[in-house]
Amino acid sequence: MGARRYGSADGKPIRLTEYHQSRDELEGLPQTLAEKIPVTSTPNIFSYKSYVFAKNPALVQRYIKATKADVGGVGGHVVAADEVKSVIAKYVLENNWCGKEAIFTSLIVTHTGDDVAVTGIMTESVNMSVVDELMWDALQEGARKAAELGLYGPGQDLVADAFTGNLRGAGPATVALPLPVRKDNASQTVLVSFADKTEPMAFNYYATGAYLLPRFNTGLVIAASKMKRGYIMEIVDLDTKAQAVEAGAHPRDQRALDGKMEELAKGLQEKVITLRAPEDLYDIEGLTRASRFVIARIWSRNEKGERDQLGYICSAERLHNIKTKKGFTYGGKDDPVLLAFAQGDWPAPGEITSPWAAAPMVSGDCRGSHNLHILPMPINSQTSYWSGPILSAITLSCNIHSGRIGAISDQFALGTPWDEVRRRASELAIQFRLAHGIKQPATLHEDELEYQEGWKERRSRLERQFELKPPLTFGGNGNGHGAGGAKGSGKAPARKGGRPEEID
Repeated sequence: MGARRYGSADGKPIRLTEYHQSRDELEGLPQTLAEKIPVTSTPNIFSYKSYVFAKNPALVQRYIKATKADVGGVGGHVVAADEVKSVIAKYVLENNWCGKEAIFTSLIVTHTGDDVAVTGIMTESVNMSVVDELMWDALQEGARKAAELGLYGPGQDLVADAFTGNLRGAGPATVALPLPVRKDNASQTVLVSFADKTEPMAFNYYATGAYLLPRFNTGLVIAASKMKRGYIMEIVDLDTKAQAVEAGAHPRDQRALDGKMEELAKGLQEKVITLRAPEDLYDIEGLTRASRFVIARIWSRNEKGERDQLGYICSAERLHNIKTKKGFTYGGKDDPVLLAFAQGDWPAPGEITSPWAAAPMVSGDCRGSHNLHILPMPINSQTSYWSGPILSAITLSCNIHSGRIGAISDQFALGTPWDEVRRRASELAIQFRLAHGIKQPATLHEDELEYQEGWKERRSRLERQFELKPPLTFGGNGNGHGAGGAKGSGKAPARKGGRPEEID
């Protein structure tokens, strides 16, 4: 890629004093609380002062972008180290410049399980490829720190051999959502959701609940906004391996599979179908019941029922689409991230998250090879029982004129009814694990096992021990292998001693 395309012109790091930090927002103001009891680990917001506090901010197209990756976990795949998070934050903040402007006007750094995420607001004048390069290098810095600390799997999600201009297909989960441009109202609520130890299909519960069914979202029936018209959904086929087999590649011919997958993945193209809600409800529900198909994007609808504004996007990608020097890697899951607008023409935050109150099961979990009930947790939480899977969701109050993240609310905070959901999901998960163990449906089909090399070796060894035998039958010689008599005679052998006529 050559010289890096971000950072200050003189090469010096940007001083942290150039940022307003939300932890200091009450400095100099009267304190309304004598003591504050923490209920969640709210992220610190870094906002570039000269832009966020400009008197007349420009009305420009802004984007909110979230990037997440596992670059090394504490105690295995349990939690991200604070030092790793801080190293990543420091790298981004000190290099947060491109040309004549800041890349991110406002940003936060969080973790969900062992995945670290950077979420920030940027303008359209900043090349998205430059942002991806900054994110890639920052995550590499985090991986180096993880290796220094002896953490598990340093750089695990940095699958690509090197940055090639785009984070898509490189391992990290990343998405960007255009913020609306309007003069009258600078406020926009954005829900950001992160999942660890699971796959993009888990987010189908959001989309097929809050955007499709009135039992999760009463606004679909009673709202006067565009919501009453329903939504338009783009569903992506994530399984390029299955697509390659359907296109004629033999499932056991790795060279043919790789060739066909590379052909299918040219230009990062996707296999997509567009369906309308509620008209295509059965088709949407039918497709999204499986891991292969994920609702990747949702639009509101105008007066003619056509696409209006994009308001929902998730990182719909699976790791077996990623090519390395060893061919196409298969990790199965990508621990997805979601950006979605809330309020107005979109569901309220509580409506978006409400499907998780049912404590549904998702695939992934320990070793990426099981099904288990997802646990909705506050932001900056760790995994625990059987390594998860867990989900976090926060809402950001964003000023679309200045590009500032003004405040944060945790949608799965402690001390809320989600405590009861967590308790119930935990009970179900423990019972399910004890009842099924390694057997399906607790474990995934062998084609979906993420850590499967040991099973492949065992399966191959056992396959060589199988024999072809006739079916088990009784009668004749009584040996369970057919009714014939002595070999080649056609007669049954005489019974020794006969059968007793009575029992004493």
